Amino acid sequence: MDTKYYKIEEVAIKTGLTKRTLRYYEDLEIIIPKRTDASYRLYCEEDIENINRIKDLRERLGFCLKDVKVIIELGNDVKQIFKDDIKDDVMIDKSINQIKKQITLLEEKELSLINSKEKFKVALTKLEELRDDK
Repeated sequence: MDTKYYKIEEVAIKTGLTKRTLRYYEDLEIIIPKRTDASYRLYCEEDIENINRIKDLRERLGFCLKDVKVIIELGNDVKQIFKDDIKDDVMIDKSINQIKKQITLLEEKELSLINSKEKFKVALTKLEELRDDK
């Protein structure tokens, strides 16, 4: 089965991101689309899935692009390990350490979100009290 590729305009429409944002993600090497001989960017379905994952990590979970890049790279490393059935202990240890770092990062983000949620609850309560006092 042939891989279907999409131009940047199509990907922008599919993901709801601007072409500039897609280019910026490429500059940061978070995504790396294929290039035609004329240097046009071509994105496959996996690229679009990664772009949507990046979008979710940023918009829904509040990760910065630096953290997003680490998460995407970790996912790629894990896919490679299972795809190639790597038996190299050094690579496996490296991946284990990356996963541990990622777990720590996610736990820190979870605490940050819990703290933010509590602050918003306090603010909401104060606003409701102000409204009720009128």
